[in-house]
Amino acid sequence: LNRVPHTTIPVDVILVQNPPSVPTLLLAYLYCVWQGIWRRHRPRLVIDWHNLGYTMFEPPDPKASRNSRAFFVQKSIRKLAEWYEKKMAPLADAHLTVTQAMEVWLGENFHVHGERVKVLYDKPPLMFQPTNVEDQHELFTRLNLEENQWNESSDDVQQDDETQQQIMEETIFTRAIRKTDGTTSLHLRNDRPALLVSSTSWTPDEDFSILLEALKELHHKTIQTTPDNTAFPKILVIVTGKGPQKSYYLPLLKEFNETHPFIRIHTLWLEAVDYPKLLGCATVGISLHTSTSGLDLPMKVLDMFGCQVPVCAIGFDCLGELVKDGVNGKVFGDGNELAEQLFDLLVGYPGDGALDRLEMYRRNIRGMTRWKENWEESARDLIVGDWNDVL
Repeated sequence: LNRVPHTTIPVDVILVQNPPSVPTLLLAYLYCVWQGIWRRHRPRLVIDWHNLGYTMFEPPDPKASRNSRAFFVQKSIRKLAEWYEKKMAPLADAHLTVTQAMEVWLGENFHVHGERVKVLYDKPPLMFQPTNVEDQHELFTRLNLEENQWNESSDDVQQDDETQQQIMEETIFTRAIRKTDGTTSLHLRNDRPALLVSSTSWTPDEDFSILLEALKELHHKTIQTTPDNTAFPKILVIVTGKGPQKSYYLPLLKEFNETHPFIRIHTLWLEAVDYPKLLGCATVGISLHTSTSGLDLPMKVLDMFGCQVPVCAIGFDCLGELVKDGVNGKVFGDGNELAEQLFDLLVGYPGDGALDRLEMYRRNIRGMTRWKENWEESARDLIVGDWNDVL
């Protein structure tokens, strides 16, 4: 660090995101001590607690483990990591936490408390915004997600014929129409499917089987409730991300698509610039994130809120600090509950009744503080301000 150009002048603050804890916390602390001895100007060490590092070393279930030595080793590593983190935490000069629950936990367990600890909630950056119809059309044209059996639209075609308008280009969500005066306009299709978006790391702490179970139950429920499927939209589910369990689920998704004609699941890996655009098109977002510590919040939900997308999120400790059930989203416990929530949210979509229900959630999401304002209000003084005033 001392060789980096900007450190030719004294460093005032070292901000460390945790996890990872090992060996980052120790190295950062030693650097601060060394700078204090060498330059007689000791930087302040601030830990940004996004989670507890030792909880990443969750031991296997003893009943499921066939190798007792492996279980003992993993358990010992976790205990050592917890001890290390507990010893390093009080050595920092100040702390930021992503939830109030984590602030309380650190005080009770790591003896970190007082004015040197502040909650800094994650907030979405400005790139996450609702996507206008022009950008939606461009995006879905490139993604090429057409489903042939979904392209029929008798209502829209009759309307276009009556007004002598010509369909120039279309996706399953949008249409480019040439008007009688020769101009072209873009609009959302009246028969568009509902778009559900879920971003997953395809790991055990984001159990994708819950979403799959929910979609099966939702399909069954719609067939039972609306046999002709006129009161319920078709659904396109887009799942983004990469991870170790993706290859396991791909055959299951293929089987699902073949046996559930009104719901389609696509997996995509998007360019960074396209991910916010896709979220901005979503009807509802799905979060399967569960915390290893129960003390952090899913950043994916914040990205969806930045795009003013209501979220259905699986419940866990402290989720209520972000997702308010029935206010800006819904909280579910299993696949059946998620299916019920999606049915209630989407029945009649994209009709006015469904849009009004979704708009109620969006109203409660709009106007949320963004990252820059949140930094100024909650963190700036603690990190770069006059510590004689702060501490």
